[in-house]
Amino acid sequence: MTSIRKTRYPSLEHKPIAVKSDKKDKKKLVSFKKGPDRLSFSDLAKILTSGERLSMLNAVDRLRGRSRILVELALFSNFPFVRLAAVTNLSNDVEALEDIAKYCHYEDTRASALDELSANLAALVEVACSSLFGNTRVDAANMIVDPHSLATIASKSPNKDSRDLALRKISDNKAALKRVAEESAYRPVRMEAFKNLATDVRTLCALAISKNEEVKKAAVSKLSNYVDEIDDMDALVEIAKHSSNEDARYIAVGRISNDPISLRTVISDSEYSDAKSTALMLLSDMVANVDDSGVLADVAILSPYQDCRAAAVDKLVGHSAALLDVANKGKFKDSRDLAVDKLKGDVSALKSVSRLSKYSDTRKKAHKLVSHPEVFASELTKILG
Repeated sequence: MTSIRKTRYPSLEHKPIAVKSDKKDKKKLVSFKKGPDRLSFSDLAKILTSGERLSMLNAVDRLRGRSRILVELALFSNFPFVRLAAVTNLSNDVEALEDIAKYCHYEDTRASALDELSANLAALVEVACSSLFGNTRVDAANMIVDPHSLATIASKSPNKDSRDLALRKISDNKAALKRVAEESAYRPVRMEAFKNLATDVRTLCALAISKNEEVKKAAVSKLSNYVDEIDDMDALVEIAKHSSNEDARYIAVGRISNDPISLRTVISDSEYSDAKSTALMLLSDMVANVDDSGVLADVAILSPYQDCRAAAVDKLVGHSAALLDVANKGKFKDSRDLAVDKLKGDVSALKSVSRLSKYSDTRKKAHKLVSHPEVFASELTKILG
């Protein structure tokens, strides 16, 4: 049986083409009601001053992450539980906690902020130095055991209470006390720290070269009593330079007698002529064993012993700069003349001596050597050549 299938033809009926509209579908308006977690700040402000404890604590928790508002609550709220809750919510904000510990007028809140800062040494130091409240400054200092941090408080706090407490806590720590003695801006603190170090020779030796002049002089004075025990060359030099004890100076110079550089320092820097002359005598005796041109020049310029001066100048041959110093500055004519003779082959140095020497006889001698016909002709040839 043959099946009859209907042939389908395209419909000629026109259907409208759907065109997309650029207009967005209008959403149905839904009434907005604030849920319990969507309160406005004005609502929170009312709650935070309502006196309803549970609601107030919930409101504080909702402000977590808003440090400025939490700090305001901690500083000014009349409700202790609000202030303490605000501090708890600021546990990771060190700067905010510092502000509370430094400026809050409520002791319980400052104490809570300090507890939150207990693991942060830098913050505790800041509070100990800067809090407006003495008990908080002292509490912060009491929480610190690190001697370096305590030394910072003792040195820099503008408040006597925290300075004194910090100093007492490091009274057995020599390194911390040394730092306070050198760095504190407050003289009573420096002197108290120094007093605790007055019998520690090793630390006194270190303080003898301190940049703080008052501490240096105090250390030198104390060390004068121990000069026989000291092996520290720098400390011995300082005693020779600055000690008011003549015997101590003499012993100190004797103990550095094998060190020409130290002797040279005493000669140039000591406040006392006896120390200078003793050091110069010892240095003069060392000429045969010294090769340092600076030391030899000092002997040639200053030594009262002619044979030592002559030996020093002889060893300076080839060191034009040192010979120039001797010719220009030497206290004794024989050493100046000898230096000029050693410079005969250096016309440039002789010209310098003819202009710069402190002594007219030496200037004339150098000028005469340069103006000698053969020397001057050779110099002109170089200039014109």
